[in-house]
Amino acid sequence: MKLGAMNSPGREVVEQLNFFAREGFDFAELAIEAPEATPELLRRKKEELRDVIESHSLELVAHLPWYFEIAHPYARVRDAYLQEVGSALEVAATLDAKLACLHLHRLPKFFRDRALELHIQALRRALECAEDTGIKLCIENSDLRTLPAEHIAAILEELPELGLVLDVGHAHIGLTLDEVLGFVRPFRKRVEHMHIHDNNLNEDLHLPVGAGSIEWERLIPELKRFYDGRITLEVHSRYPDYLLLSREMLIKLWEKRV
Repeated sequence: MKLGAMNSPGREVVEQLNFFAREGFDFAELAIEAPEATPELLRRKKEELRDVIESHSLELVAHLPWYFEIAHPYARVRDAYLQEVGSALEVAATLDAKLACLHLHRLPKFFRDRALELHIQALRRALECAEDTGIKLCIENSDLRTLPAEHIAAILEELPELGLVLDVGHAHIGLTLDEVLGFVRPFRKRVEHMHIHDNNLNEDLHLPVGAGSIEWERLIPELKRFYDGRITLEVHSRYPDYLLLSREMLIKLWEKRV
């Protein structure tokens, strides 16, 4: 298992990567996102970022904005989002990112019967951009009440070159643990990366591990059956101590010391 952390796009990015490196994280998940980490700003800071990455042997994966509507029903709007996807992947490649996480979204009701078609069309184009950069492109599950497992399964079946970022916190919203495990099992071989954070099972809160209602003691052994790769602690807090406490808690859970 390798543990990483994600920058907040509202704060200066080089300072955050330096913090992750000093604290001994294995990798950073770089949120390529406005206002402080757009592709344009990252290109200007490329040398500073590479210095942090190389001097600390810090691996990098990329996280594209969750609000990119790549399957938007208006073609010109969809094209604009996909151009931004390409720009983000290009800058991620200059920083030697190996993987990029892209999000799906719920379409307006009049277009939902075309949601699968539009997502697959858009993802084919995104995959072409990723292939040009050498980056492994993955989709991330959101709240499964919004985009159900069947939708994700159909996309992964149609596009075998796509990977899956399993977001454990998102999967738990509105579902029981058994339902979450039922979602995870069919996709085990497609999981390339994982996000871990806690919540109250009703809202996407990105709490520290153990601060919410997820039954980690039951869940972690199930995850370990098929995964031992990179895990991003996607904890959203102004206080970095919560990120470090989450790392400590996850290590204990993973090593069965809780």
